[in-house]
Amino acid sequence: MANSIEVSAKSIDEAIEKGLSLLSCEREDVTVEVIENAKSGFLGIGATPAKILMTVLTEGIEIPEALLVKEEAPATKKKEEKKVVKGEELSATEFLTNVLDFIGCDAKIEEAGEENGIVKLEIVGENLGGIIGRRGETLDALQHLTNLAINRRSNEKKRISLDAENYRAKRSEALEKFALRSANQAIKYKRNRALEPMNAYERHIIHVALQGMENISTSSVGVEPNRRVVINYTGADARPPRRRNDR
Repeated sequence: MANSIEVSAKSIDEAIEKGLSLLSCEREDVTVEVIENAKSGFLGIGATPAKILMTVLTEGIEIPEALLVKEEAPATKKKEEKKVVKGEELSATEFLTNVLDFIGCDAKIEEAGEENGIVKLEIVGENLGGIIGRRGETLDALQHLTNLAINRRSNEKKRISLDAENYRAKRSEALEKFALRSANQAIKYKRNRALEPMNAYERHIIHVALQGMENISTSSVGVEPNRRVVINYTGADARPPRRRNDR
């Protein structure tokens, strides 16, 4: 590999163009070996670029020292392959470990106990923002897939709750504060207040947070994924709903 370079890009074609540009040569001056095709990832995360090995055939083409592919000792070339357990034997921890390996996430799964029949699992690692996703959407998707996977062939149904970086507790606290602020605005203006669309878990937090609050009740309206909580002001001096042309 003394006359080879390794190049990565979004696609094989882009990697070839990039390599030719780095070497200042033409396509007929090199051979190209595809090391890895580009992957789009899983649930929007874990995407990997295309990777090629470009070897110079024509003499006289100078290859920058920093780009040269170094020979590796045979023992270090091949990484140890992790065992993938068959679907019917998967536990929630094993399933999630396989998913994280597939998307290239360097994290591990830890069991955080069981409460009210719900098994709690924690993803532990660094920079888990991509695993959590916007408003926990990716984390929720992983949790849903895990529940489907482990209950597919089991007569004894289990419920899995998945968390990362204590996101669930932080989100619950933020939603409770948001619910109280929104309810106080409903009381101030004596009008109902419709919140942004939320999933069932988040709507439940809003409902519970406002239970028993004077002159306030809650309801859910709409169809998933646009179902939302409405905070209803129930005081005797409630104002009629706004019309579209109200200012």
